[in-house]
Amino acid sequence: MNNSLTFVAPAKWVAMIVTLIALLLCGSLASSLSTYGYAQKIFYFASYLALFLVVYTLATPVNRKRLNKYALLLFIAVFALGLVQISWAFYINKHYGDFTLTTINTISNYQLGGKRLILGAFIVLVLSIYNKEIAEVSINWCKAILWVGAAVAMVMGVHEHLLTGDRIRLTANVASSSSYMVMFLYCTYLWLSVKEAGLRWQILDIALIAITLSLVLLTGTRVTQLAFFFITLCQISRFYGLLKILQPKRNRLIALVIVVALAALTGERWLQGINNLENYDSDSSTSLGARVAIWDSGLHFLPQHLGYSSPDERTVTARAFIARVHPGNTEGYKNVQYNMHNEFLEIATLQGIAGLAALVFFYAVALWVWFKRSALMGVSMPVATLFIMGMTDSVLIYSPTSMMFVSALALCAIRPKLHHL
Repeated sequence: MNNSLTFVAPAKWVAMIVTLIALLLCGSLASSLSTYGYAQKIFYFASYLALFLVVYTLATPVNRKRLNKYALLLFIAVFALGLVQISWAFYINKHYGDFTLTTINTISNYQLGGKRLILGAFIVLVLSIYNKEIAEVSINWCKAILWVGAAVAMVMGVHEHLLTGDRIRLTANVASSSSYMVMFLYCTYLWLSVKEAGLRWQILDIALIAITLSLVLLTGTRVTQLAFFFITLCQISRFYGLLKILQPKRNRLIALVIVVALAALTGERWLQGINNLENYDSDSSTSLGARVAIWDSGLHFLPQHLGYSSPDERTVTARAFIARVHPGNTEGYKNVQYNMHNEFLEIATLQGIAGLAALVFFYAVALWVWFKRSALMGVSMPVATLFIMGMTDSVLIYSPTSMMFVSALALCAIRPKLHHL
């Protein structure tokens, strides 16, 4: 369904503000991986500009016609996610006390993340209804900013790895969160790329893919590797079609070489995971084994706690269950205090049916937008990435990750000028 109608062009200053918002978001995304504080300030400034434009749009009959059901549903879905998080944090602060440090951090992160999701919802709405006002040259500047941000993060990541010899964190609290942030930047860059790009951009695009893969490998997060491969294959299919590419024998040989090389680069972590599963009966206290125990404890906790629950209450109940049903799983017993290591379980066990309904509604809206081949279907890239990574971890629990996700969501509402879907 094509929702593009013949509209009167908005005032030039509106197009300038929309373009500025897009450039600011890219600056926020790019700096999130290498600096503290600046990315958040840039994001807030962009959100206040977006809020002003939303008010202006609603107040002018001509611009109100730009609103469409896809943009409105995306706005509602993102706003609802943030609203539930903020209301949950307010409820827990009011009805519970004597929090552990971990719970204080969890409440703070959800409260701040919810605020950013709500502000981000207005950015998503503005870029959804005014995306045609962003010129091709501005999109190229957006890509350049993201590319530089990824390159700087790569230099910092290599330096950090050489110093520590461990998985890199960059500006995040843990390596996995760092990998999620990298992927949201990657999704944005890929969506803004165009098939008809010149040789210079093609080289830069290939370099960005290599930079992202290097960062993902340095973070050592298996599920992020899966998300990277999936999104990259989606991009190739989007431009050329996988089956069409693999028809020539030479291309199949090249693909085989690439697969072997990637297997060599990522094989160690995957073999470790396979060994953990094979030895689960004798040693369940591993990274994957801990997830099994944590998920089981979450499923046990949920039926009796369909409303808002305290993280401390969940931890006590879950640990008692793990000690009884999964004895010896010290890794699961320790890590269950942080999160459920699954986005659906994490939100459901803390924010109850309201949180789960908001998350399911968000995914349903994104799927519908993609299925209808709406002009906003680019949002499916960061949403698919969130879904994959959320299968084995809690992504939106970390407020910087929430900010980068909603920024990527908004920027993927832009329609690249030279690419025809």
